[in-house]
Amino acid sequence: MSFSVNDSSATNFFANLNNQKLDHSLKQLASGSKLNSAADDAASLAIANNFGAQVREAGQSIMNANDSIGMIQIADTAVSGISENMDSIRDLTLRASSPAMNSANRASIQNEINDLMKSSTQMADSSSYNGISLLNGSNGSLANVSSILDTQIDVSSEGGLEAALESIDTARNSLGAIRSDFGSSQNQLLSEIRHTSVFQVNAASAESNLRDVDFAQESANFSQANLMSQVGSFAQSQSNAVAENVTRLFQ
Repeated sequence: MSFSVNDSSATNFFANLNNQKLDHSLKQLASGSKLNSAADDAASLAIANNFGAQVREAGQSIMNANDSIGMIQIADTAVSGISENMDSIRDLTLRASSPAMNSANRASIQNEINDLMKSSTQMADSSSYNGISLLNGSNGSLANVSSILDTQIDVSSEGGLEAALESIDTARNSLGAIRSDFGSSQNQLLSEIRHTSVFQVNAASAESNLRDVDFAQESANFSQANLMSQVGSFAQSQSNAVAENVTRLFQ
């Protein structure tokens, strides 16, 4: 007849519990996150995910604003070139108004004005961003510069000089107003980017506080759990040895 001494159930229970702690600590250290599943902290995980969504949304808003600034800058550069052409056209018109100019001189000046107007119209019609026309008044464009240039500047005769100057000044004023709107829009977008960037940093910090593991604390937890695991393994081996020795005594 033999007897079996087995008092390891409690030891096994605490060993398994400690191994779970050890695995949990190791997972947090490996991932750098203390919220690897809802079981870790369901409420904190939900809040952290919400902050993460806000961070990504803010990042996309900043990208969209930068895209808009890029569109405006391209359009503004084109309008600036057109404005310079209109300044040159005005200078040519004033030159044509000189009593020293004959009809041949005015015809030559008219040809130069026509070339500048053609160049300006081409800039207005061809200015685009990612295939979106910016200055021709079509859907999605930022301004309708093409309509401003849809006028005839005639300096070939003295009778048309006054009307030509009036048309030129009207166009120049309209172009100036457009550039002013562009500048205001850029400043507004830059302000929005600064505001959104601050919000994004704060939201990212809040998410980090909830999600990121404290490596110093978790390293201490891991060391403690590892030590307890070794102690548990030693105690379990000693318990098995004692049980084996006692059993031999009754054999």
